Amino acid sequence: MLATTTFVVVTTELLPVGLLTLISDDLQIARSRVGLLVTVYAFTVGLTAAPLTTWTAGWPRKRLFVVVGAVFFLGTVLCGLAVNYPMLAIGRFICGTAHGVFWSIVAGYAAALTGPERAGRATSIVFAGNSAALVLGVPLGTALGGAVGWRGAFCAVAALGLGALAAALWFLPDLPERHPSRSGSLVGVLRLPGLRPVVGATALLILGHFTVYTYVTPLLHDVGAFGEAAIGMLLALYGLAGFLGTWCGGVLADRRPRAALLGAIALMAVSLILLGAGTRLQPVAVAAVALWGVAFAALPVTLQSSVLRLGSTAPDAASSWYVAAFNLGIGGGALSGGLLGTTTVAVLPWAALVAVVPAAALVGMRSRPLP
Repeated sequence: MLATTTFVVVTTELLPVGLLTLISDDLQIARSRVGLLVTVYAFTVGLTAAPLTTWTAGWPRKRLFVVVGAVFFLGTVLCGLAVNYPMLAIGRFICGTAHGVFWSIVAGYAAALTGPERAGRATSIVFAGNSAALVLGVPLGTALGGAVGWRGAFCAVAALGLGALAAALWFLPDLPERHPSRSGSLVGVLRLPGLRPVVGATALLILGHFTVYTYVTPLLHDVGAFGEAAIGMLLALYGLAGFLGTWCGGVLADRRPRAALLGAIALMAVSLILLGAGTRLQPVAVAAVALWGVAFAALPVTLQSSVLRLGSTAPDAASSWYVAAFNLGIGGGALSGGLLGTTTVAVLPWAALVAVVPAAALVGMRSRPLP
């Protein structure tokens, strides 16, 4: 149930990317303003995740999960009913405020259901919903938008999400009410040994990733000379490789968490080097995209599992900092990629590598090893 809801949430989050042209033409606004909805959404999540998660820290997990999901999907309905850009932006803002709390609690909920010894595998199941959204949800949402209009696509995913919540309300078990410790405060949780380096590494890794990923289509087209159909197949390959990365990340995060995290970062660095040096050689570019898909899908699983272990006394508060760092990285990466790509998109993989290297150093040098 958690994975299904995650699938719908991520599909909704990325829907404006696939519907960008339809929204722009219908509302008669510049495409850049539609793209801004993604950046502002990410920053909204980044700035609200930690304080809202702390504010709701005493709620039972099931009730909080259902309430946050309901707010998210009602915001999605508002997007589907939008008659102008401000109304659409308000709907996205509502979704963004709920999104941060959702991601702050969903992995901890999964770990609480299975026990700490299976936290990595539980997290990988939840994050499989994210990979499925990239492979199936966004393309299907885009196709639906072309068939029934962008508003219909938003309303359809909202209906699917509300249906998933109704099922969750029926099937998910109640867990004991949480009583936050002193370390569960926003500041207190950051004092937990080893947590700050992982949160900092998360921001850097996601910044690097989205510096390239936001503009991967022009990179593959302009530098790699791939056609539109080939780019679509490459992005599908990226998403399918993500299933392998999610599974590997979940298994290894339980057995060798430190090695799994460092391995995912190393694989991401290799893929960026291949993209930077070999995009003009199409077989190399294909291999780079596949490796990138495996690496990046493994990263959220291993990072989130690390956060849950290091912040075991206050898992939701610790996760809220992780979610904030993740989404600030998304927004920062989209902005930095746009600025750096004004000259040539060929520099973006190298710029991303500049962020990945210090992230590896932070993880490798943190004072407390993962338990």
